[in-house]
Amino acid sequence: MTGFGAFLGKEVREIFRTWRIWVLPGMMLFFALTSPVIALITPSLVASVFKSESGIAVQLPDPTALDAYGQFLKNLDQLFLLTLIIATAGVVSGERRSGTAVLVLTKPLSRRGFILAKILSQQGLVLMVAVLGTAVCLGLTEVLFDDPPAGRLLQAIGLWLALVLLMVPLMVFLSTLLPTQGAAGAGVGMYFLFLLLGLWPPAARFTFAGLSAAEQKVLTGVDVGVTWPIVTAILAAVLFSGLAIWRFERSEL
Repeated sequence: MTGFGAFLGKEVREIFRTWRIWVLPGMMLFFALTSPVIALITPSLVASVFKSESGIAVQLPDPTALDAYGQFLKNLDQLFLLTLIIATAGVVSGERRSGTAVLVLTKPLSRRGFILAKILSQQGLVLMVAVLGTAVCLGLTEVLFDDPPAGRLLQAIGLWLALVLLMVPLMVFLSTLLPTQGAAGAGVGMYFLFLLLGLWPPAARFTFAGLSAAEQKVLTGVDVGVTWPIVTAILAAVLFSGLAIWRFERSEL
């Protein structure tokens, strides 16, 4: 672990000096700003389209803060998470291909420290943008809607973070096994596999595969048990981190 602190600092500085500091935070802010607005105007927009095309007056329910929160979470579960998977697919394989990994490992840095710094720096970025985006979404929803249940969004975001913080070490592990494009494809495939497993009630109840469905239930006020999904997400994150270290320590650079 010698040199770990210095390398972790280098990884954090690199995030702030490359495209990653613009893409992920930019997407998060875009979703945080547009989700409440889209939720607010969608009913009147749909009604006007139906009336202009068919002459039929359509009366939709008035939008609520929960619609804004649901739109925000939907964007995070789909577009943001897929972008994160693609963005982290080359964190190890890219440095091995360019020769950077060989250079830094000739310094007083262990292979374990190399992998852990990759994981922690990416997780730190996700936490930072999640806090920022959630605060913006909460603030704008407070302005546009009456009495928004902010606590429900915070609980749902907590479940979303449990899944995302699991995906980071999974992607680092895949990046030790496959080239960037292969890791990205495998990561997307694993994510959709988790979603499919979440449709099976035992998996949804006792594993992290149920986190996505639990987000929406928590948001609507449904009492759902999340202890096992959170615990298994933590255990899976530790497992994939260990597998990434094990693989990287036994691979040729």
